[in-house]
Amino acid sequence: MPTQTRNVLITGGTGILGSAVTNAYIAQGDTVAVTYLFENEVERFKRFNPDIGDRVPFLFANVTEESEVQKCIEQFHASVGQLDILVNIVGGFVGGIPATELAAERWDFMMELNLKSVFLCCKAALPEMTARGSGKIVNVSARAGLKGEAGMSAYCVSKGGVRTLTESLAAEVMDAGVNVNAIMPSVIDTPANRESMPEEDYRRWVSPADIAKVICFLTSDDAAVINGAAIPVYGRA
Repeated sequence: MPTQTRNVLITGGTGILGSAVTNAYIAQGDTVAVTYLFENEVERFKRFNPDIGDRVPFLFANVTEESEVQKCIEQFHASVGQLDILVNIVGGFVGGIPATELAAERWDFMMELNLKSVFLCCKAALPEMTARGSGKIVNVSARAGLKGEAGMSAYCVSKGGVRTLTESLAAEVMDAGVNVNAIMPSVIDTPANRESMPEEDYRRWVSPADIAKVICFLTSDDAAVINGAAIPVYGRA
């Protein structure tokens, strides 16, 4: 449990992993706001999280646009307060396409959604944190970001970029009392993954709730000495 209530912003907080992380922070007494892009995301979140749906401020933002990210941070300050913790979960997957057949637009989509969004959100959040001398950021990379795989060039590069961006940011703020870390999931046990991989043994995958525990730990006082790390959360996948 945190020693005091912290204010948490979760990008992509309306999704399956984001919902689990939101629930975990609220359960330990923190105040959480989440970003959204489409109205149906908010409706879905409230439907599947009825106990907390009315307690979470929803902030509209296309986190691949710098002006909207900055506006989102300003809205967070106005509705919640100072930003103590940022968790960057927004992301997506494009795979199964050889690089020679991959449309440039799909490549750009992966770079913007998975990597640029993290860069912009960290860029907007860090000045406040470093000026104050405290703050925690967790980014979501992936095991695929460790090495290239056939048919997954854009995804691997974008998630590898999140990992190295995290390392660079951590080095830049290490003397300012701010911690920047990343987690690297493999296959997360979600309904979508079960549907798309029906022959796989999903018991080997990692639950969103277990990943949420790792994220909460990385933003706790107990993890104060961890900075610039990329933590594997593979389970047995």
